[in-house]
Amino acid sequence: MTRLRAIVCTAALAVALTPFAAFADATSDHMQAELANGEAQWAIAQQQVSDLQTQALQSAANERMIALLRSEAARERQLNLVANSNAMEAIAASLANAARTNGDLNAQNELAIAQNRAQALLVNVDANLANARMLALTKGRFDELANAQAQANLLHQIANFITGQQAEQNMSNAKIIGQDEADAIHTPAIAQQQNGIAMGADELLAADTELQAGELNATSATISVETKESAILDHAAASLKNAEAMAGEQ
Repeated sequence: MTRLRAIVCTAALAVALTPFAAFADATSDHMQAELANGEAQWAIAQQQVSDLQTQALQSAANERMIALLRSEAARERQLNLVANSNAMEAIAASLANAARTNGDLNAQNELAIAQNRAQALLVNVDANLANARMLALTKGRFDELANAQAQANLLHQIANFITGQQAEQNMSNAKIIGQDEADAIHTPAIAQQQNGIAMGADELLAADTELQAGELNATSATISVETKESAILDHAAASLKNAEAMAGEQ
């Protein structure tokens, strides 16, 4: 009887312990699955980080290339502005020199005109005076000599005025007119040249600004990706660590 009672108790105990063993096996399998899942998530996270790093490098390179192209375009505009301004100033300077030269030629013409006018006034004066002197000596016409001498003196004074003061004034006016024309041509061109150089300097500054902006955008793209990478790796690492801790407790 006692032996039968022991067999029954043993059988009952075996039946009672069977679910606990099965539960323990199921729990172990679940932990292993959690650990495998954590490791898989970590591998996926590392791949995502690698992809993000590649994307960040490409984005940064794109930003720098765009900035470089914009900078080169601005530098090209600067070169064109300065070159065009200098060319226009050089043309204006040549035209201004031509205007001054023309003023000098006009001044010489004024002198020649004055000399011709004086010569025309005096063409018969000396002959008339010589004839009056002859008549005064031969026929005693001293009054005609005095009159001829007075006319000669007056005409010589007029001729001297025409070739002297008046000619100098006319020559000076001709040169002033030439210089005024030169200034009217060259002065605006100089202002335009300075404006073109200033605009070129603005374009050069814009070129440098574009490069700086490109570098800033490239850095920003890198930092943005690094933030994402950190979040992904932290999440995957936490999951893996939690799975390893749970597996270690079994």
